This record gives sequence, C-alpha cells and structure tokens, in this order.
Amino acid sequence: MKKKKLLIIGFLLQLCFFAYPQFPNKPNLYYVTVDPETGCDIIVWLPSITPPDFDDYHIGQVTVANPLEPPVLTQVGIVDSSVTQFTNCNTNSRNEPVGYSVWAFRNVGTGYPSGFDAPDSTIFLTADYDTCTASIALNWSGYNTWGDSITAYNIYRRTGPLNYVLINQVPGSENSYVISNVASSQTYEIFVEAQHADGIRQSASNRVDIPTATTQPPVTMIADFATLGAGNTIDLSFILIGSTGPARYVLSRSDFLNGTFSPIASFNTGDTQIQFTDETSFTSGVYFYRLEGFNNCDQPYAFSNIASNIVLEGSLAGNTVTLSWNPYETWLGGVDQYRIIRTSGRVNPVIDTFGVRQNTNYEEDLSAQVFYPDPVSSLVCYQIEAGELTNAYGTKGKSLSNRICFSINPDIRMPNAFIPNDNDPANQLFEPVFSFQPEHYEMIIYNRLGTKIWEGSSPWDGKVNGKFVPEGVYIYNIRVFNYSNEYTTLDGKVTVVYR
Repeated sequence: MKKKKLLIIGFLLQLCFFAYPQFPNKPNLYYVTVDPETGCDIIVWLPSITPPDFDDYHIGQVTVANPLEPPVLTQVGIVDSSVTQFTNCNTNSRNEPVGYSVWAFRNVGTGYPSGFDAPDSTIFLTADYDTCTASIALNWSGYNTWGDSITAYNIYRRTGPLNYVLINQVPGSENSYVISNVASSQTYEIFVEAQHADGIRQSASNRVDIPTATTQPPVTMIADFATLGAGNTIDLSFILIGSTGPARYVLSRSDFLNGTFSPIASFNTGDTQIQFTDETSFTSGVYFYRLEGFNNCDQPYAFSNIASNIVLEGSLAGNTVTLSWNPYETWLGGVDQYRIIRTSGRVNPVIDTFGVRQNTNYEEDLSAQVFYPDPVSSLVCYQIEAGELTNAYGTKGKSLSNRICFSINPDIRMPNAFIPNDNDPANQLFEPVFSFQPEHYEMIIYNRLGTKIWEGSSPWDGKVNGKFVPEGVYIYNIRVFNYSNEYTTLDGKVTVVYR
C-alpha cells in the first residue's frame, strides 16, 4: 500500500513538471547601433544563461504609440540560439529612436519565452542647416540605457564608403553640437557615435545627409555703361541676367580703379535692369562704379564688372585741336574702339564721326577745312563714344564722354572796293570774308566826313535809305563776335564804284 502511494506522488510530480516547465533565462542586450553605410539597425546581445535549454532568440521592436498605454512589442526577427546578433533593415530609425528587446524562446507546446529587459533604443540624430551662418546644428537623443556610462559622443562626417572623418568629440553629457564654416554646394553626411565607459561598446546614430545649398541668387550682374547724362550728370545702367525675384543690390563708387568703393545707392528689385543717375558733375573727375549683390541672408555674394565715365579734355592752338581722354573701365567684352564725334556749328550743325581704334588721344589740324567762299562754323565741338565688343552674354555697351567745344579765331579778309550795280551778285555787296564763320558780326559805315550812314549785321548793299550812295571812299568799323564771347575789331576803307 505504501509503495502504491509513492508511485502516485511520483506520477503527480511528473505531471507538474510537464504542466509547469521552466522558462529560459532572459538574454541581456549588449548594444544597438545604426550602420552608417546601410541605415540598418544592428542589435547585439549576450547569450542567455542555461539551464534550461532553448531553441532560438526572438527580436522585438518596441514602440510607444501612446505614453499613457503600455509599449507595443512587434517581433521583427528570429535567430538560432547560437546567434547573438541581428540586423533589421526594415526600420524607422531615420525618423525616430527605435527600441529593441530580445528574448529566448523554448519551442515546447505553445512555446515558453524568457522575460526581457527595458528596450535599448537607437540614437536619433537631427540636423538643421543655417545658410546665413554657414553652420549645421546637430541634436541627438542619448543612448537611453547607458546613462552616465557614456564617456563621449564622436561626431563623424562620412566622405565615402567606410571613410569617416572625425569632426569633433563632445562629453557624454552633451546632446548637441554646431558645425561651423560649412562649405556651400556640398552634402554633409553626418552621424554621431556614443562611446561606452567600458571602452568596448559604441553605438552610432542614424546618418543625416545635409545638402548645403548656397543662398546666392542665380544672378549675373553686368555693368552696361556709365555715360553722360542730362545736366552734366553720370547715367549708369546694369543688366541683371537670371533674376527670378526681388533681391538687394548696392551701388558703390570709387575715385580710383583699385581704390575703396563707398555705397551711394541701394535697390530692392526683381527687374532685369537697374538704372541710376549720379548727380555728381560729370567733369568733376573720373569715377568707377560697381554693383554688389546680396543674398537672402543680406550677405554680399558677387560684384559686377566696373563702369567708369570718360572725361574728355583738349586744347586749341591756332587751328590745331588736341584731345585726350581716360580709357573706359571695364567692359566684359573690352573696348571695341573709340569714336570721335565732331560737330561744327550751332544751328543745323555738321556732324562727322571717325574711329581712332584703341587710342586715347587725337590731334587734328582744322586748316584743311578752310574754304573762304563758304566757310564752316568757327564753333567746333568734340565728344568721345566708346563701344564694347559683344561680350559672352550678347550685350554691347556704349559710353559717351562729356562734350568740349572750341571757338576758332577766324582769319578775316575785307574787300577794298565793291560795285553795288554790278551784274555779278558777288560784286554787289560789301562784307567780310572768313576762314571760319563766326557767330556774328556788327558793321558801321561812315562817310568821308565821319558821319555814320549805315549800321547792321549783314552785308552792305551800298544804299542808304534805299538809294545808292555816291561813288567814293567810305570808312568801316567791324566787330566780329566769336562763340567765345570775344570779339575782334577791324577798321578800314572801302571804295564804292559804279558801272
């Protein structure tokens, strides 16, 4: 009887053993990290201590959908019990920290899992690029279970496959860093790496790829011209190629080509051309102008070429005119040639133009234009026109200098007799003959007694009050007024004869 009771107790113990099996020991997470090359999450753990035996490890991803509710554990993989690492590429660690847990699993009946610790989460890195300060601000979540065991965070820049450059190292208590002096028009591939106090474990964050696009507007600024404006001012024009919207530009001026430029005007415009009149007297000096573009951070990014006014100077000696002028600075296409514009007279002027190539001086003897029967005006004016060779953008600028004028003192010849009733009209009038036509003249005729009998600013036809004067000698007094407000006085005698 006693033996039968022992057998029953043993059978019940066996039933209890199979009804309530031992769970496998839980494995301990060693670390989780993100692969900078692939972006996949790598989970590493320490082996589960046995007994009892178990069949495999289950890897779970832990998410917290609602802070007021328990976390959700989603299985992402199963590996053999001999494996202690798992790679998860179906991850959201680029957008948030991702937590992982691992548990051992014994495949008996419905299976008996071990317990698991709080999840280890990947480090989540964010980056903000500031175009105005040329900097990248980094912020990251700390490795959640290492706490004070993090000795440092290393900031790396990936420059190629498996090629990582250490930018800096910050203490483990810090979770932010600013990369300064960032170059534009590049891509910075950045990740941070937590360093454990044990000197072995390291955990990399997700990698952020930051394009450092420049804020420079795609605008090419061309100084079209600096030219003579109305009222002896300096008119300026700048062409903006590639303008897509309002931007700020500053116009500066200097007294020297390589001197200091000082702002004289500012523009906020999205137009394709900027025109401006500098009220400075054109002939007060040679000035150099350039336009400076500013990006949306209000930082200068480029200059136009330089534009300068052409100041013409000259002198008159006898009938010879000497001209000189400063070269135009600085068209993109260079100066094609300088053209001289010569104007003779004030009313219905005669205009001639001729090129002098790249010369910046010119001398002309006007004696070749002397023709007493039909003299040209004694007022002669000059202006320089500079022209640009077509530049790479298809534009051609022009620039006019100031205008300078000379009043030539004409050679004056007076006839000593004339025939008022001659059949030839050329002999019927008494008038001065000029090498160059002055502005005007005034003539007075006296008889032999010194009595003034005629006065006018035109030829004398030998008549007084509509009647021919008697033959004889008469005295004249002429004042010839040139365009310089100077005049020449001539006195002499003329004989009136008739046929």
